[in-house]
Amino acid sequence: MEFLNVCIAQLNFKVGDVEENTQKILEAWRSQDEKAHVVVFPELALSGYPPQDLLLDRGFLKACMEGLERIIKFSEGLNSLAVIGTPYYEQDLYNSLVLIRKGEVLGVYHKTFLPNYSVFDEKRYFRGGKRPLMACINGVKVGFSICEDIWHPDGWERYYALCDAQVLININASPYYAGKYHFKEHFLRSRAQDNIAYVVYTNLVGAQDELVFDGRSLIIDPEGKLFFRAEAFEESLKTVSIPLSKVRAKRLMDLRLREKEVECGPCIDISDSRSLEYIEPQRAENPEGEEEVYRALVLGLKDYVSKNHFEKVVLGLSGGIDSSLVACLAVDALGKEKVVGVFMPSPYTSEESKKYVLELSKNLGIELLTYPIDKVFESYKETLDSAELSVAEENLQARIRANILFYLSNKHGWLVLSTSNKSESAVGYTTIYGDMAGGFAPIKDVYKTLVYKLARFRNSLKPDIPEGIFHRPPTAELRPNQTDQDSLPPYPVLDQILSLHIEEGYSLEEIIERGFERELVKRVFDMLKKAEYKRKQAPVGIKVSKRAFGMDWRMPISSGRYYEGI
Repeated sequence: MEFLNVCIAQLNFKVGDVEENTQKILEAWRSQDEKAHVVVFPELALSGYPPQDLLLDRGFLKACMEGLERIIKFSEGLNSLAVIGTPYYEQDLYNSLVLIRKGEVLGVYHKTFLPNYSVFDEKRYFRGGKRPLMACINGVKVGFSICEDIWHPDGWERYYALCDAQVLININASPYYAGKYHFKEHFLRSRAQDNIAYVVYTNLVGAQDELVFDGRSLIIDPEGKLFFRAEAFEESLKTVSIPLSKVRAKRLMDLRLREKEVECGPCIDISDSRSLEYIEPQRAENPEGEEEVYRALVLGLKDYVSKNHFEKVVLGLSGGIDSSLVACLAVDALGKEKVVGVFMPSPYTSEESKKYVLELSKNLGIELLTYPIDKVFESYKETLDSAELSVAEENLQARIRANILFYLSNKHGWLVLSTSNKSESAVGYTTIYGDMAGGFAPIKDVYKTLVYKLARFRNSLKPDIPEGIFHRPPTAELRPNQTDQDSLPPYPVLDQILSLHIEEGYSLEEIIERGFERELVKRVFDMLKKAEYKRKQAPVGIKVSKRAFGMDWRMPISSGRYYEGI
């Protein structure tokens, strides 16, 4: 065979909806059967990813096995081979891929390396596999693995190459964070070069709770060059022809695979006598920087709303940069008719804020509700016999606003979007049960400095955010002439310190050595520690950094003096 036609089914599956996922697999497979020798689906496509404790429910596991049986039966009328990611119970539970063709299961591979770090806890659910799996399709040897397996240099890929596999297929559900794609492509290039084989990397796309899966499935050729790339943050169902002559030619000239011998196990023989058309590869554009992050946030918000069956979202609009960005994200994810803004002025709200809220909502074309909180605020103060303006009275305003938003949520079934960012959440500059409250927090993992960059990017597409918002000092307007910098270091400095510690793991002393003032760093560390109890009660939000508050961040609330120097 001069080429192998491989379909990469980069699709968006729903966790727990085995019936819909099964139907999606069947429709995708049928649509590509006449073009492809092999149709490859992502990791745990049948269950959706990550299924978490659903995997401890025997009824759910039974549903997955029944879905698999339905796929096997359906395959009787097809000619191609399908690679299906699924939970698989075989005396124990495995994260597996199943090879199905013409009404039969030809082979099952169990994931070998189970990640148990960051957002992953697969050892809680699965047993690791011990055996490789190879198929020989019309004389072309293909080796199979799942996600983490290919990240390990001592994974099965070398074994497959030494056993003359020319194509290495790896199925994935690899969560997104900014900058990860370039690292991923780089090491996949190394795997292809080292093993003198094509690497077919099929990734999941979509979002589940705080995780986004960016797609961007890849095929890398034996020289380590990009051969094919699917779209970012979109579904893609494409068949591409892999020319095998490059592997043969490269292996004749490169002697590395001759230096070591292994005892090769069985190879499943598959004969496909069809004459298929050669299909040229495409290389979809690769978004970077603010565009990449913005698209991840849009997808995360869109899927959270749709997969949880909300009809509309509601958010407070203050005339500031955070709520303006969240409003734009919501419109871009859901459409303007599904977004409701609420303006809740207090005695300390400026005319400037009112002007910006009206302008933003008009530009976006969203419904705007206005509920002044003056009377409610005064009623509280009278009831509590309060004549001063302390932090308690400031936070009371934020909590009144939260009550109004959740009233609207209860009344109409809308999802409340929190507009808190990562900088505020990190240091506790946010009111628990107030502006921090919500059903979902789209910019929870976005530092304030990045909020401005994302807003600038969004305005480059369509200038909906009033220009004045970019230039006014950040303020909660909970007292006269208040600004964020009354209580916090400048955001460019604060965000650098937070990022060095949270994402990069630098200690207090290591950050000081980089030129930051000792007392300032100690103060930031202290605020970070004291705000832990608030973060434990924050709504779920979209992960876009290497380490987000949520599944990535598992700090105890009461931890003593766990930061050195405090």
